[in-house]
Formats: sequence, C-alpha cells, structure tokens
Amino acid sequence: MRSLALTRPWLVIAALFLVRTCAADSKTKKYPQHSSKVHWKKEGECARGSCSGFHPDENDDCVSKCVSSACYAEVYESEPMEPGEVDRVRQNRFNSCVRKEQDEEARRLAEERRAAKANR
Repeated sequence: MRSLALTRPWLVIAALFLVRTCAADSKTKKYPQHSSKVHWKKEGECARGSCSGFHPDENDDCVSKCVSSACYAEVYESEPMEPGEVDRVRQNRFNSCVRKEQDEEARRLAEERRAAKANR
C-alpha cells in the first residue's frame, strides 16, 4: 500500500512532463517559410499547364524546369532527376536559387517604381 502512495507523485510529475512536451510541439514556428507564395503558385501553374501530362508523383523534373530554367540548369541539368526521385539536397539548392531570383526581381521592380516616382 505504501509503495503505491509513493509512486503517485511520480505519476503526476510524469503526466505533467508529458503535457508540457506536447504543448511545446504545438507552438507556432518562428522561422520563415521555405518557399514563397510566388514560388508555389508558379509550381502549381506549371503542374496544371506544361507538365500536366506527367503523373503528379513524377513531374518534379518538368516543374523545376518550368519554374526557373536558369536554376534548373545550375542544379539539375548535369544529372536530371529520375521520375519519382527525391533529392532533398538538390531540391534545397534549387529552392534557394529560385528565392534569390525572386528577391532580385522584387528589388528590381521596387527600384523601377522608385525611379518612376522620382521622375514625376
């Protein structure tokens, strides 16, 4: 009887610890998303358009080429992906390249707007 009374506080502590760890997992992420809205919209357009003839599980190579031919050439051209292949390292390099392209394009457009506004 006494050993049961001694184990109960440990059960309470274990339950509290479990609740705390579950609550910690449900916090919102404080880091930015990996792909921008522009990027995934472009991927969707490519998947529905020029790459619609491929099975969705096997169209990654076509979609990558459609999203950015320059980044595709930099990352995948020397060794194209096989249908259904998943290569996280090259995918991350490709996504980084596309983000850089999009950031440069956004900067260029902002500078053009500023220049047009200054010329008024």
